[in-house]
Amino acid sequence: MTDLAPKTRSNFARLIALIGIAALLLVGGYRAAAAATFFRWLTVGTIAMYLAWILSEFRVTSSEASKDTANDRYTCESYAIARSITVLAAFGFESIWSAPGAWLPFGLSLFLGGIALRTWAIRTLGQFYSHRVRTPAGYSIVTGGPYRLLRHPAYAGMLLAHLGLLILFFNWFVLVALFAVFVPALVRRIRVEETHLLAIPEYRAFAATRARLAPGVW
Repeated sequence: MTDLAPKTRSNFARLIALIGIAALLLVGGYRAAAAATFFRWLTVGTIAMYLAWILSEFRVTSSEASKDTANDRYTCESYAIARSITVLAAFGFESIWSAPGAWLPFGLSLFLGGIALRTWAIRTLGQFYSHRVRTPAGYSIVTGGPYRLLRHPAYAGMLLAHLGLLILFFNWFVLVALFAVFVPALVRRIRVEETHLLAIPEYRAFAATRARLAPGVW
C-alpha cells in the first residue's frame, strides 16, 4: 500500500474532524429537539462542552508537529474515526435513562475529570505534545504532573471522558462502539507509540515504573 503524502494525510485528519463535528451538531441537535426538557439541556450542554474541548486542542491540531506522519501508521486517522463513531452513537440513539439519578453526577465527573486529566497532560508536555506519533528534536522524557504515575495520561483522560459519555447517554450502541471500536483504536495507537518510544533508553526506564493507563490494570 502506497503511503499518502504527509500533507494529504494531515488534510485527511482535518476532514475527519470537520465531518465529525458537523455530524455531532446534526445528530445531537435532532436528539435534543426530540428529548424531554431535562435531557434536552443535558444533551445541549454536553455537546457544547465537547465542542469546547475540541476547540481547546485546535492549536495542537494545527501545529506543524501534528503534520509529522512518518511514524504514525495512520493511528491518528483511525483514532479520530473511532472517536467520532463513539460520540455519534452516544448522541444518536435514545438512552435507557428516563429520569435523573446517581448516573448523572457519576457520568459528569468522569467526563469532566477525563477532559481535565487530558488537558493537564498536554500542558505538562508543552511543545513536545502532538496528535501524531513522533520524536521531536531535543526531546526529553517528561516525568512531572500526571506523568509521575502514568505513561499516557492524555489517553487515560480521553478514555475516562468517553466512559463518562457512555454513562450519561447509555444505550447499547455506544456500549458496543466504545469497547469494540474506540478502545481497540486507542490500544493500537498506544502500542504503535510505544514501539517507537521504547527505542529511546531513557523511555524504557520511565516505562518500567509506570502503568500505561491505570495503575494495577494496564
